[in-house]
Amino acid sequence: MTNYSPTLATNTKFQDFVVSFYKTSDTAPPSSPSVDPYLQFFTPEAPLTMASKRVVGHSEITELRKGMWTSVTKRHHVVENVASVDDETVLVNGYVDYRLINNKDITTEWAAIMKLTKSEEGEYKMKFYQVYLDPSVAAKALTE
Repeated sequence: MTNYSPTLATNTKFQDFVVSFYKTSDTAPPSSPSVDPYLQFFTPEAPLTMASKRVVGHSEITELRKGMWTSVTKRHHVVENVASVDDETVLVNGYVDYRLINNKDITTEWAAIMKLTKSEEGEYKMKFYQVYLDPSVAAKALTE
């Protein structure tokens, strides 16, 4: 069960955003040229940093996502805590379970910063997202 800070505990719209985002993140991007549903969570020019890899905008996010699935056949995020820093900044942490292409299962902890805005339709969008994680666990497991 995810723990939300008091300012987010009653914001079901934001909680739904978090659940939907990580559920979508756990789904591989489409192989056809159709638009990846993952992009709906970001503004068009949002920067995304995953460990040490930084990309900007939907087209680069699409390519990063494809690359993130080259060594992974399955992933499942568990969000443990979500805390509001200010009106637009949220800290998130948890762990993710992976099944690698060599059938090894690994788990690694992660933390993230989201900077949010709302679309004209009132939907949450990330205008900045940075994930902190140690990719060495997966890299080592892939060589075993």
